[in-house]
Amino acid sequence: MDAEQERNWVIACHLSSLAWIPLILLGIGAIPCVNVIAPAVIWCLKKDESKLIDAHGRESVNFQISMTIYGIAAGILLVILSFIGVIFILGIGVIENNPFTAFFAVMTGFGFLVAMLLLVAIAIFQIAVVILAATKVKEGQMYRYPFNLRLLK
Repeated sequence: MDAEQERNWVIACHLSSLAWIPLILLGIGAIPCVNVIAPAVIWCLKKDESKLIDAHGRESVNFQISMTIYGIAAGILLVILSFIGVIFILGIGVIENNPFTAFFAVMTGFGFLVAMLLLVAIAIFQIAVVILAATKVKEGQMYRYPFNLRLLK
């Protein structure tokens, strides 16, 4: 494999993790873990052909696993805050007409908003960092993702 092909496969390892974007834009919806599956397939198929593909592919898959974990955590937080808000608003606040309960309901709504913004921030961060990684690869540099859990060694 020549250097240009190798670099193209490395760029594909990084950019394939953004496959969820056209799926959403086409109305298909988000396929769970496509951000992990796409680079993992490229990495598994090509890692034995090149040490560069192996290193970048592992880095990309680790980052996408990390982003999935962070997204799931934010989603769980979102569900918990939504459930707590509903309990306070419908269950306790309406029945007892308690202003303290109303305060907690408002704070839970604020937490819900923060959790939603966190999910959006994770998606924007993922897109920006993956594009940066592909750019660095094109320049011939190794890119280390920030906040990356190094699960695959």
